[in-house]
Amino acid sequence: MVGTHSFLTRLRGVLKSLDDDALAALANKGLLRRALKDLEAARPSIVDADECRVRLQVAEATVEIPEIPSSSACSCPATGVCRHVLTALLYLRDDPELAAFDAAVQQSLLSPEDGAADETGAGLAVTLAAPAEVIGSLGDEDLQKWCGKALFKRALKALAIHPQVEIEDGPALVVRFPTRNIVCRWIPSSGPQGMMCSCQAQTVCEHVVAAVLAYQVSLGKRRIESEQMAPAESSGAPRTRAEVLASVATVAREIVSLGITRLSVATKQRLTTLAVSAHGVDLPRLERLLKSLVDEIKLALGRDAQSSSAGILAQASRVEALRVALERHATSALVGRHRTQYYDVGQITLVGLGAQRWRSKGGYQGVTVYFWDESRSAWATWTESRPVQQPGFDPSKRFFEDGPWPGSSSPKEASRSILRISGAWRNLQGRISGRAASRALVVGPSKAGAIPGTITRWTTLAERAQKLFGGGLGEPAENLDLVLLAPKTWGQPLYDSLRQELLRPVLDEQGRATLLWLPFTPENEKAVDRLEQLDTVETTGLLGAIRLVAGQLRIQPISLFVGDRILHLDFDEQAGAVPRNIGPQMIAATSDEDELLPDDRAEDAIQPSAATPLGRLLITAQAEVEALAESGIMVRRNLDLLTSAAKRLETLGLTSCSRPMLRLAAELGSATKLAQPNHVNQVAGTLLHTYYTLRLAADQETIAAACEGLR
Repeated sequence: MVGTHSFLTRLRGVLKSLDDDALAALANKGLLRRALKDLEAARPSIVDADECRVRLQVAEATVEIPEIPSSSACSCPATGVCRHVLTALLYLRDDPELAAFDAAVQQSLLSPEDGAADETGAGLAVTLAAPAEVIGSLGDEDLQKWCGKALFKRALKALAIHPQVEIEDGPALVVRFPTRNIVCRWIPSSGPQGMMCSCQAQTVCEHVVAAVLAYQVSLGKRRIESEQMAPAESSGAPRTRAEVLASVATVAREIVSLGITRLSVATKQRLTTLAVSAHGVDLPRLERLLKSLVDEIKLALGRDAQSSSAGILAQASRVEALRVALERHATSALVGRHRTQYYDVGQITLVGLGAQRWRSKGGYQGVTVYFWDESRSAWATWTESRPVQQPGFDPSKRFFEDGPWPGSSSPKEASRSILRISGAWRNLQGRISGRAASRALVVGPSKAGAIPGTITRWTTLAERAQKLFGGGLGEPAENLDLVLLAPKTWGQPLYDSLRQELLRPVLDEQGRATLLWLPFTPENEKAVDRLEQLDTVETTGLLGAIRLVAGQLRIQPISLFVGDRILHLDFDEQAGAVPRNIGPQMIAATSDEDELLPDDRAEDAIQPSAATPLGRLLITAQAEVEALAESGIMVRRNLDLLTSAAKRLETLGLTSCSRPMLRLAAELGSATKLAQPNHVNQVAGTLLHTYYTLRLAADQETIAAACEGLR
């Protein structure tokens, strides 16, 4: 043992604040386990110590440990933090014989002979100061000296894009970024140099800078404006954003001023052109809404049974609402994203719990596998999709073919297995990239009962439905509709021949009931049979998606947990694997850059419910506005019912609905002004505004009525 040197005591104080996870972050868990075995076999010995480092002999290697352990050096050929360094750190942290040495040093500090010990003690206090004192108050200039201006700006941007942060304050500060699977730790030291990251970068990385910034935000000493990160329009586009938004307003208002029943191919073509223009000025969310409006108009022009004036008006009012919001304040959420961006999240563990094939209104079909992502305690998915018209792709066949990653035999296997994915890439919505560079290790079969967050009380469904359906222009987080249910009791199935759907009640532990729902379609025929004939004796739970159907809350089941098995309703697994070679038209996997974004798979509009008096009043008001939009603004109508409904809503305190309705009635009441194009344009804008607010209010009332029995 060296003499009573205060640096060794300070270093041990630092190391005692680090747990095994922190030490593993310096290298990896496997190397830490090896170091623990080495420590059991032979204890290191301290060679000497000075004011800035401790030198130890570990087996045949010499290790130097400075104040910041991540900067330790070893004489062995290994690069970075090796097992000898970890063994030395474990020894210095845990060896009981060093406790007597600490006591001797503390005694010398308490009984100084010449005043030098006071200075040493002060140095010790500074070194072990709280992170709030050391890094919490660092200014921009100090941080830029540490990491550089470019990295500082990148960290600010990263924190705005990834605002989800988990912070454990203490002597060893821990900052987690769940969406990136990154953990940053601050080792008590004299400054930000004590930050280390699970990415194990050899230099200062973007993550540790973002961790310092996030910690300062948590202390109230800094503010990150995520709205500032809204992408700007690209230079060189033929039209500016302002010009595109003005044109969108013109076409959307012409739809209702001329009348929905008078729609023409020319209107569809103009909207299609505007969607391309919106892409050119980097307004991807507006682009997708315009395409959805085009799809509705196509149905109307084709005399399709699914077309409706209400559907066209709902899409047009949503386009107008987004346009107005973009003109006032173009936040990143309103602008949207052209392509989903994936991030390297290292190694993650996924628990496969189900799979589903699907077809969207936008003309895409695909297969999705659902996982529980243990790295962030949230849902994750893998999806492969193609346009319906594209030959050579069948979701049912893809389920049995190779993938999604090397090491996994098929999506079928992945959907019911625990997988450890190395080199994983994931986007902010929880989608896992299927790139070939990732590798999968099948650990074993999935156990649904071990997943946290399983719902046993249906009151949680009401809270989830409000977040999922009641957001207006806001975008709900992807996979928010997914739920794991563990029913207490299963009711008998009921097939509704009128609606062509199967309903099966399930009761929670408090006796509240909700209904499992499957519509009868050619694709769902076998799924309906499986749910109807299900033996519930061994069925412990299910994975499903929350749906609003005809104003009622329903759960669409995806997979059932029967004993130790996971039963997929959508796939005929009795048929066995499908041959991989399906001919020369075999299509390569969709690249991450072309993968569908969350809002590409359009959802049906919420059907208003007449279950409450307010709901019926809102439906009446909507019907009056729909009649105006169908026939066109120039057609004279009796406005008494519209005015009466507006006054009743005003009496109920719904002024956000009543005021635009009264303004619309006043603007329509002047036949002279309706001959002026500018006034017609204004009235059309008021009509779209009125309908949007009425739909939003009706949606809220529908959700409240649908969840009434679950609260």
